[in-house]
Amino acid sequence: LARSRGEYRRAVPLRRESPLRGRRLRTHEALMERALMSPAGYQFLLHVAPRIDKAVIPMTNGRLSSAGMDKVGLVTTTGAKSGQIRTHPLALLEDSDGLLAIGSNYGRATHPAWTANLLAHPDCTVEFVGPPAQYRAELLTGDARASAWATAADFYAGYERYRVSCAPREIRVFRLRPVAA
Repeated sequence: LARSRGEYRRAVPLRRESPLRGRRLRTHEALMERALMSPAGYQFLLHVAPRIDKAVIPMTNGRLSSAGMDKVGLVTTTGAKSGQIRTHPLALLEDSDGLLAIGSNYGRATHPAWTANLLAHPDCTVEFVGPPAQYRAELLTGDARASAWATAADFYAGYERYRVSCAPREIRVFRLRPVAA
């Protein structure tokens, strides 16, 4: 049955609860999330945002991106097959042990190339909330992955939609740990 506009609004609250934040999303957070989860937002994330982020993030010392403040960073990896340096704008989530990087590939059936790069060459450079720094990637499995996934789904509800659309592929989740200089 089709729902009327009013019924839909009552069924899906604008501001969802965020267990990890311990509060409801603020209005601007909820509106941004909804916009990015729309068909137009999906196309923006896929085609426009990476180009903007590659220019804006270095100019703002890793603070500002197309998604706002402190949401996206540049991760530079070594190509798994080519050995060439590759830079990818990725949503990064701060974690007690470093940063989380989610290999959702926007819900597509294949893993993103950067995940294969990190599996082959775990050392990478990350420019996020500050100048570029050295990190080492670790693919998470088991309980560590489940906990990181819960954090990611709380950060952006679209990750759950991606998980469903790319099944049976399991989305790779990495923890990026800073390397002591």
